[in-house]
Amino acid sequence: MKVKNELMDTPAVGVDRLVKTMENSTRGLKEYRLIFTALELEVFEALKTPLQAGELAEKMGLDPVLVPHFCEALVNLGLLDRFEEIVEEERKEKEGEEKAEKSTFLPRYVNSELTATYLLKESQFSQQQYLSEMSRNAALWARLPELMKNGPVVVDKGPFFWEIISCMAENTRCGLLQETVRKVMENVDLGKVRKLLDMGGGHGLYSIAFAKMNEQLKAFVFDLPQVTIKTKQYIEKYGAFNVDVIPGDFFKEELGTGYDLIFSSFNPGGKAPELIPKIASALNDGGVFVTLQVPDENTKSDPLFSLDWNLWTFEDTKKGGTGYCFENSVPFNEYIGMLGNYGLEVFRTLDMKEGSRMVFAKKAGVNSGADEQE
Repeated sequence: MKVKNELMDTPAVGVDRLVKTMENSTRGLKEYRLIFTALELEVFEALKTPLQAGELAEKMGLDPVLVPHFCEALVNLGLLDRFEEIVEEERKEKEGEEKAEKSTFLPRYVNSELTATYLLKESQFSQQQYLSEMSRNAALWARLPELMKNGPVVVDKGPFFWEIISCMAENTRCGLLQETVRKVMENVDLGKVRKLLDMGGGHGLYSIAFAKMNEQLKAFVFDLPQVTIKTKQYIEKYGAFNVDVIPGDFFKEELGTGYDLIFSSFNPGGKAPELIPKIASALNDGGVFVTLQVPDENTKSDPLFSLDWNLWTFEDTKKGGTGYCFENSVPFNEYIGMLGNYGLEVFRTLDMKEGSRMVFAKKAGVNSGADEQE
């Protein structure tokens, strides 16, 4: 009689995929903790000049056994550079013999160009605020079991935007700002623009950059009162005398009139149809509306991102499901299609970095300050 041996049963589905998924995800967690520990302990600040692992451990009061592995892991991520240093040591071979020299190769570590550019406090392109925002986001994910039961965290717009403005400013300084300004100048005669509105402009760096390009231009950053306090700080920092703020909520208040150019990028009103009539009314005939947003088709394919987007919401402006959408939004392509209903004719569409899209629309009528370039 043959006895069944349960130990010889194999699963219907191989375990390799599960193991690989878990290994990849936990490796990402380990790398995240590695980077943030280096930041918290100010290791990168200490490695502005090359140090051996032992020297770093002694200087920072760190464990001498862990530090070499810690540094090598950062080398593998491209955040530290390593080079070998030859150290000459004198030693005796045997009792009575003359001393002989021995060469030892000891690694020294120093910040890579990547770290020196983005992770040092005094760097022009420092991403310290961006990393702080990532840390807050990671803390939110740590609460996922709670949020799955109780729903998303409700945040107040004022404090939220106050905290995130610096993060957004740091991010946009690293390429998006420059690319966006260049594309606008290629498609709009900025020299003829006399009055510009930056809707939900936050830090105001776009307006400041435009104003620096044309000192005859008067730019206004329209955003929440708490936010425009920080906007003024950036205006002062860059000496933009021809940029001012309009504190308010553009969902509830009028935008003003007489604008040659209205610019909108990545703000909650970027796909809201209710704002289109306001935008059209605020523009001069021949004026241009420029909007920069992420199309829905570029977010729907990533359910993890959509989950991340929906872990928090505003009290008075609810989220709309997929990433970068609110309940008063419509799909971006639908929003763009509606512009023509209010006399805004789309004349250029450009795909930008990170899945975003810039759309140019001109208000019908006699040409004013913002004729598109030939």
